Amino acid sequence: MAKNLILVTGIDIKPEYNRTLIILNGLRELGYEIQEYEFKKFDDKVAKKIAEKSKDAYFTYVPSFCHKSVSFVKKYSVCDVVFDPLISKYMTNIKDYKKYSKLGYESLRSLYRDFRSSMKADFLIFDTLAHRDYFIKKYKIPVDKTGIVYVGANTKDFDKNAKLKKVPNAKFRVGFVGNFIPLQGVLNILAAAKILKDEKDIEFILIGDGYEYQQAIEFREKHALEQVIFEGRVDYSNLDSYINSFDICLGIFGNTLKSNVVIPNKVFNYASCSQAVLTMETKSVKEVFKHGENIYLCKAEAKDIANSIRNLKTNPDLRKKLGENGFNTVCEDYNEIKIATALLSQYQDFKQN
Repeated sequence: MAKNLILVTGIDIKPEYNRTLIILNGLRELGYEIQEYEFKKFDDKVAKKIAEKSKDAYFTYVPSFCHKSVSFVKKYSVCDVVFDPLISKYMTNIKDYKKYSKLGYESLRSLYRDFRSSMKADFLIFDTLAHRDYFIKKYKIPVDKTGIVYVGANTKDFDKNAKLKKVPNAKFRVGFVGNFIPLQGVLNILAAAKILKDEKDIEFILIGDGYEYQQAIEFREKHALEQVIFEGRVDYSNLDSYINSFDICLGIFGNTLKSNVVIPNKVFNYASCSQAVLTMETKSVKEVFKHGENIYLCKAEAKDIANSIRNLKTNPDLRKKLGENGFNTVCEDYNEIKIATALLSQYQDFKQN
């Protein structure tokens, strides 16, 4: 009889994180029992628990960001370990944030965590082909132990019918939701807002905060961008209501390596709300979306972003088409069940081969 238990374990596993939540919700809908076991340190007590809990599991799933847990979990798990890195520690810390020197200790530690976790896991899933290609080239991972599982749409939390009680005015609302991290290119968005400064019927609403938030505030003040509104963080349960108040939604426009290999969860979630999405053109985003059909693509440059906003503003039929087609794409082909099924089917192929 096939086992229908999935053990989810690691240090700080964040089961509520969008990527992990979509996979786990999909697995539950397919009839799998999810057992979460989060631990705080590597010791004998935890090792015994992992061995005991994994005894009846189909596989042990180590979710996103838990690179340092993989080796320990693999040592004691009775069944295969499936790891979902989602990020490269090296790419994030050294290339994106530029926190450390390429030749320093932290750089080497990031490389080691990427390499060791990738090699120790029995099976790895990546969020795009482009991201997998990076890992394979960088760390020489055997392609036959990898699969592609796109981030997908969180259809339970992002509802196109959710509404704000009040929209303050009738301006053309350009919306962004994010953590202001380098790959999102918030400063490029603000540079586009500067170009559109004299077009008083356009306003920018930015939700969230984070790494580049203070720089963004300073940019707005320096250039007197009165049409840029920072909402800060809003309750997660209200995000879809805010998204549905926008006329178009902005994806990512970062000038980083990571920007070119991911499709961020915000793009799927905007589309789940049937909103027209504008984001930078990359090889990775074109794995799922098609320009002019279910998304609008441009260069990660202020002038091109501004021109694209103008074009979408003057073409309501195009916005409607993009929103409807984007909604159909993600809700039919990249919903929770489809995402979980992609994981299971590729893992099953790996086991059979």
